[in-house]
Amino acid sequence: MNAMPRTVHDDPSLGTLAGRAIGICLVVLVAVAGSAAGTAVAGDRVAVVTPTPQTVETEPGERFTVTVTMQSDGGHGGEGIRSVDFVARYHPDYLEITDVERGPWLEQGPETDVRVERTLAHEDGTAVLEQRREPVADGATGDAVLATITAEVAEDAPPAEPTISFGETGVQPARGWPLPVHERNVTVEIDGGGDETPTFDHPDPDALEADGTDAGLPETPGSENRTTNGTADSADGDAVPGFTATLALLLVSAGVAVFARAS
Repeated sequence: MNAMPRTVHDDPSLGTLAGRAIGICLVVLVAVAGSAAGTAVAGDRVAVVTPTPQTVETEPGERFTVTVTMQSDGGHGGEGIRSVDFVARYHPDYLEITDVERGPWLEQGPETDVRVERTLAHEDGTAVLEQRREPVADGATGDAVLATITAEVAEDAPPAEPTISFGETGVQPARGWPLPVHERNVTVEIDGGGDETPTFDHPDPDALEADGTDAGLPETPGSENRTTNGTADSADGDAVPGFTATLALLLVSAGVAVFARAS
């Protein structure tokens, strides 16, 4: 009697191949999961930006100042902060930030120079103070004054409660990804307060042109790896999460295809 033809179900080499493929996929998935977990842990490090006062009672035409402090222990690996792009946003029909002065925050840690660029874009309702350590020298950590802003209320401002927000501030460690920023707004009660102010479409801070440098320091380019949407190019060879996830999916798909063929 002729022997029955061997099917793929009976081919031990295919079964072994399928087993190996599935094993490889599992190893890759474990590695990717570990990498993702490490990124999540690193993201637990934050920078807390707090203004004082948080509520300002004022009248049309008056000037006031706000001191902004920041607290941060740096990145996940213990490295300090190398640069801070301090961004203050407001509604230009009600307020105008006329000056931004840097505080000593980035001077903490090993001695270094702090390079600063300032941008006052009133028509865009935005003030930016870019600060960078040169050299980084392990970066800065701690709790200190980051900036002091001076603002004026418009002469014709009606009773209202506009705000000054700092949520677009970017904090970059010496290595790795920018830190999440937890911030509190300043509420400005004009003439006793009133209705909520209408929304204002602020431009991307990166599109604004710097006015120059502060404290007579040499003009330098803006901070590296600046982000306004929670993402950034990876630094110092860090893996890009999107690429890693795509690679994992491809490997899993290949393993499933081999397994389906073997079964």
